[in-house]
Amino acid sequence: MGAAAATGDTKFDRKLDRVLLAAARAFADEGYDRASIRSVADHAHLSVAGLYYYVRSKDELLYLIQYRVFDSLVERFKREAAALDDPEDRLHLLVRNHLERFVGNLAELVVCSREQGRLSGDLQARIDAKQREYFGLAVELFAELRARHGSVTDSRTAALCMFGSINWVHTWYRPRRGLSPAAIAQDFVHLVLRGFLPPGTRAPHPQPPRGRARERGAPAAHVRAPARAT
Repeated sequence: MGAAAATGDTKFDRKLDRVLLAAARAFADEGYDRASIRSVADHAHLSVAGLYYYVRSKDELLYLIQYRVFDSLVERFKREAAALDDPEDRLHLLVRNHLERFVGNLAELVVCSREQGRLSGDLQARIDAKQREYFGLAVELFAELRARHGSVTDSRTAALCMFGSINWVHTWYRPRRGLSPAAIAQDFVHLVLRGFLPPGTRAPHPQPPRGRARERGAPAAHVRAPARAT
């Protein structure tokens, strides 16, 4: 059937979500080249024929994982940022959403970072366009901060450095240990702005949301940012 044939079938969509999570685990564990359709089917507890009901190919699996990640990040940020006037608040929102998107699914982060640029043609073009849109949101925020505070740091360089940092969270963040993704986002934004803003500018360090400074039951968040989204 393939995902392209699914329109408005919520049961289909929920099952497809589970298939994509299974595919992300298979690709993260084995690598995209080595992982077979049968391996993905095993991770999803489906037969190979059953898997092909949801997608047409391994390439489509990778496309759907990556495109849906960046699309959800873009749409969530636009929706929630509409109520925020301060660019510093919007930057915190972007970083927090980035981390929380991958909570409980570190494999998805690995696939979005390690397997960038693996496809070709229209599928890769769609991913690249969505990734550029997402990266552009961060660049625009830094440009707004630069205009407001007189920073001499290039906005694109700042965005690349920020994503380069938060995307390595997967190497050290573990579930049920330490800070929650929201609290880590708070610290990241504070560190980024202290380096980006001119000397003497006080970078904000807001208090974490009540009850979320530490979430011992929260899953891990491994996210690599779209460093190639230029």
